[in-house]
Amino acid sequence: METVKKFTPMFPQVLPGIISNNPDMRKLANHVIKIAKSSGTVFLHGETGTGKELFAKAIHKLSERQGNLVSVNCSAIPENLFESLFFGHEKGAFTGADKKQQGFFYQANHGTLFLDEIAELPLAHQAKLLRVLESKQFSRIGSAELMQFTGRIISASHVDLERKVDEKAFREDLWYRLNLFEITIPALHQRRDDIPLLANYFAQSTNSIHFLPCALKLLQFSEWPGNIRQLKNMVEKISILAESTTISEKTIQQLSVCHDITDWATRVAQEIIDMPISNKLKTIHDALIEQAVEVSNGNKSEAARLLGVHRKVVERRLAQIMSLR
Repeated sequence: METVKKFTPMFPQVLPGIISNNPDMRKLANHVIKIAKSSGTVFLHGETGTGKELFAKAIHKLSERQGNLVSVNCSAIPENLFESLFFGHEKGAFTGADKKQQGFFYQANHGTLFLDEIAELPLAHQAKLLRVLESKQFSRIGSAELMQFTGRIISASHVDLERKVDEKAFREDLWYRLNLFEITIPALHQRRDDIPLLANYFAQSTNSIHFLPCALKLLQFSEWPGNIRQLKNMVEKISILAESTTISEKTIQQLSVCHDITDWATRVAQEIIDMPISNKLKTIHDALIEQAVEVSNGNKSEAARLLGVHRKVVERRLAQIMSLR
């Protein structure tokens, strides 16, 4: 497949490494910028694939901390290695400890410790983490030396931790320590206007394909349960499998790389209900008519055809709209 040589567009970043044009994302970014300079704990909540680690990286970068960002997937930590991995150990502290090892707390000193999937941490280990958060001190296994922990804790989960607390599956005192600042990252279906932007960004990174407008529209109104991660994987898959560098709606459908929404009416209705406007029916009714007239270049008959109504409906509503202005 030949390499695509196109003008490289600028992709707007609301935070370092986070691309968006969505108004709600811009508001969220302003909130993140305010809290980034503090040393308070941050809890990131969002569905799988929404970019929680990207937010953690952005917060760390904006904080201007001198230390490293250390990312830990709590669901991948073996229970018998928790203390060794987090606290570190001295040489000879236990069988197999053939050298001194610094743990995550030490590595993240003066920096940020990002604990992803924090809900997967067993209760016994939650207590040990809580002690470090309360005392700001820790010591390696096999050592009596107390060291200061000066790092910032950012944690994340795709599950409802408050529900976990109610079920006694997560310590309430630790939960309060972790969420001084709580940030909810929107799912991709809550920011559909960003999908074409993100698809183009991922396509550019492949340096091999570009999307036609019809393809971007299909992607925008498709289901993305895996959110941004799924969209990124889909673009990479297309870049490998597509016969042409130009990707159309037909190409996407032939490759079966995403599932378009079959119940359009239900989806559109739900998105309208979620909109922060008062009289939704009137607002959407007026917007549909005005948009149809604009698309039709002022031709009321054509606007009526697009909407599937009689021309008089369009004329009557336009007259009402104009009388109120």
